[in-house]
Amino acid sequence: MKKYLLINFIIAITFLVSCGSDDDEMSDIDNQNPTAPQNLTISNITDSSLDLSWSEATDNVEVTNYKLYLDGTNVQTINNGTTASIFGLTPGTSYEINVTALDAEGNESLQSNILTVETLVAPLIFKNYLSEMGIFSGNLKSLTPAENVHLYDLNSQLFTDYAHKQRLIRMPEGEAMQYNNNSLLPIFPDNTLISKTFYYYEDENNTNSNKIIIETRVLIKTEGTWKVGEYLWDDQMNEAVYTEQGSTIPVSYLNTEGITQEVQYQIPSKDDCITCHHVYDDTTPIGPKLRAMNFNPQNEETSINQLQYFIDIGLLEGISDISTLEVLADWEDEINFDIFERGRSYIDINCAHCHQPGGYVPTGFLLDFRLETDFVTTGIYSHRGQIESRIQSTTPTYLMPQLGRSLVHDEGVTMLLEYLEAIED
Repeated sequence: MKKYLLINFIIAITFLVSCGSDDDEMSDIDNQNPTAPQNLTISNITDSSLDLSWSEATDNVEVTNYKLYLDGTNVQTINNGTTASIFGLTPGTSYEINVTALDAEGNESLQSNILTVETLVAPLIFKNYLSEMGIFSGNLKSLTPAENVHLYDLNSQLFTDYAHKQRLIRMPEGEAMQYNNNSLLPIFPDNTLISKTFYYYEDENNTNSNKIIIETRVLIKTEGTWKVGEYLWDDQMNEAVYTEQGSTIPVSYLNTEGITQEVQYQIPSKDDCITCHHVYDDTTPIGPKLRAMNFNPQNEETSINQLQYFIDIGLLEGISDISTLEVLADWEDEINFDIFERGRSYIDINCAHCHQPGGYVPTGFLLDFRLETDFVTTGIYSHRGQIESRIQSTTPTYLMPQLGRSLVHDEGVTMLLEYLEAIED
């Protein structure tokens, strides 16, 4: 009996000792979360990076690392210290940032204070390749505008040897064109990009035929100044390369009459671009005046009034009633505009960028062909003979306009001759 009791006693003692050992092991497990980091601050914000700092968190055992969260996603883990840098951010973009602390067991603290920060907008520069400019998405030759890049068009257009033109504009995020109290150019914010791509259809009677894409001209505005850039497309139309050198490109296509049309297409040099876009000491856009965009284009984005569309999407500010703005006459529209309106419109868009105060014109031919100039003082009437002769010429240095065409614009000439005859009556 005593032997039996002794055995039970030993078993009991062993059981108690073993239970006590399990309890001790369980008590060594850290189930406590660290405290949340405090005083998160951001400094040295650039277009693609920023620096962070915060106060050290505490733990019942030890804080081993910190997690950095960007818009709710863990983007970095810091093993030592209470500072960090984040790189590879998108320019002009808003982010929410917070930090948490972790201990050796992986217990994670509550998040620190949340900060919202917006990266700076990087000044636009001309890249070596058009694909790097962020104008198009997908296959480059599809000419599909990238996100936040918008199509626009003009009611009356500059003639460039019958080439088609795709016009695009991109504003920096959250920015818009500002109404400038007239029907001329709006005020464009810094980092505005305007592009114009020139192309032909292999068969002009079939818009589903392949495009022959020649060039893309780009204007960018940085620090209040417009800069010009030229991109020349390769033969396969897979890419376009930045160039400052002018050249002549032979182009062959079927025109609307089914006849093979040969064109010696002129690529402008950088100096040529500046010549046309030069007013006094400034470089400036030519086409996107409010009066030229005040109509209903038929494109993939909208069929409503273009300016109203820009207002609706936040791309144009400062004006609510577009009916108060002037409308540039479509020189081809014989129904809605008379010959005087059409003639002035054509001369304005094709000639006035040079023939205006501060424009680039030869000495002795200083005229003012701008639409806003009173007709009597334009010089059109007194120089009508030269206008008639030069618009029908293909002689270099004599033809008008001197840059951008090698062919006679037959339809435009027919209308202008009618106009010049009308102003004589």
